Amino acid sequence: MDKSSSLYLEDVNIQGFKSFSELTNMGFQPGIGVIIGNNGVGKSNILDAIVWALGEDDLTRLRCYEKGELFFSGSKNYPPASRIRVELIFKRGKEKKAPEVRLVRDMTKDGQDDYWVKDERLEREEYLQELINLKAPHALKSIIRQEQINDMILLDPWQRFHWVESLLSANGTEDLAQSIQGNIDPLFREYLDFLFPLGEGQLKVLEQNGRKGLEIEVVLPGNRKRKSHQLSGGEKSVTSLALKLAIFEQLDSPFYLLDEVEPSLDYTNHKSMQTLLRTLALKKQLIMITHLRSTIQLANTVHGVRTRWDGSSFMKFYFVMDERLLRLYKCC
Repeated sequence: MDKSSSLYLEDVNIQGFKSFSELTNMGFQPGIGVIIGNNGVGKSNILDAIVWALGEDDLTRLRCYEKGELFFSGSKNYPPASRIRVELIFKRGKEKKAPEVRLVRDMTKDGQDDYWVKDERLEREEYLQELINLKAPHALKSIIRQEQINDMILLDPWQRFHWVESLLSANGTEDLAQSIQGNIDPLFREYLDFLFPLGEGQLKVLEQNGRKGLEIEVVLPGNRKRKSHQLSGGEKSVTSLALKLAIFEQLDSPFYLLDEVEPSLDYTNHKSMQTLLRTLALKKQLIMITHLRSTIQLANTVHGVRTRWDGSSFMKFYFVMDERLLRLYKCC
C-alpha cells in the first residue's frame, strides 16, 4: 500500500458473534490477507463481523433474517451467547509506534447496543462520525460476496442505475451520470482490461421518460459486441467484478472484503486476476476468502479457520506467507 492509503485494519477480535463462541483474534497486515478453510467453517462470518462492527444494521447484508441470528446459538460445550462483541483495530502505517484507533461494537440480547472508540463510549452518530474522521465511512459497503457477484449485472439498466445511486449516495442523478462517465467508466475499462485482456468494456448512461439507466457493453474477441445480460456466466462475473471494483474506488474505503469472487473464472482469467489483485493491493488492503492456490500465493497473511466437533468456529493457524510456507501448503 502506498503512503497515501496507510490506514489499514490490523486486528479483528470476535466473541459470541454467529459461529464464534470464544474470543477469536485475527491479525492482518497491509496488502492481501486471505482466509481459508473448508466449506461451512464460518469464514464468511468474519466478514459479517467486520461490517457489523462498522455499523451495519441491515440484517440482509449480514446474511440474517432476525437479530437473534447474530448471536452464537449454543452447543453441548458452549452456552448460547448473551452478548456479542467485535473489536476492530486500525493502524496508520506499519511502524511499531504508528498511531492506532480501536473501535468496538457490543450488543446484548436484551437490545443494548454500545459503541466504543479508544475506551470511550459514544452514541451511534458519534461513532459513525469517527469513521468519517478515519476516512472510512463507507467501508462496510466495499464487500463482494460469492453469491452476489452478479446481482447488479442481472438488473435491467434502470434498476442498475438506481443500485449505483443508492450505493454511492449520489447528489442527484445528473451528478451520478457525470461520475459514471468521468470516473467509473475509465476505471471499469482499466480493470476489465486486466481481467479480460482480449475484450473491451463501456458504460453508457441511458435516458428515457425522465429516468436514467446504466447499460454495460462488452466487445468480445472477434468484435462481438454484447450487452451484459447476453454474456456467459464467467464473462458476467469478470465484468461485474471489474465494475464493482470501479464503483468501490468512489467510496474511498481503506480496504475491500472479497468473499470467494473467483470460482467461475477459467485459468486464463485467474492469471489475469492475480495481476489485478497485485495492482489493487498497492493502494488498498484486501481481505479475501478463497480456496484457490493462485490467490493464496499472493497473500501477505494467511488465516486458517476450522470448526470444533460441535460446529463452533476457531482460528486454527495464522502465518505471514513466504515461499517456503506456500510449498508446504496442500489444502484449505
